[in-house]
Amino acid sequence: MAKIIPITEHFQHCLAEMKQSFWGDLYGQTRQAWQRFFELQSERQRDRFSGWGRYERRRGGKGASTATATMSGVS
Repeated sequence: MAKIIPITEHFQHCLAEMKQSFWGDLYGQTRQAWQRFFELQSERQRDRFSGWGRYERRRGGKGASTATATMSGVS
């Protein structure tokens, strides 16, 4: 015959599982957020110290028309 488990033990077991699941999910999401933050921070520092951002071309706008006019000899 099957053993009957009192509701309190069953409830305590479910509650313990929910706590583990909650904290595990929270820990995992927090870890992923910090990892992404540090990756972006590393990329920013790399770009800042390498000077990569200074030499990037502008997309359209005033910079492109000025450069074309200067190259053709028109001031």
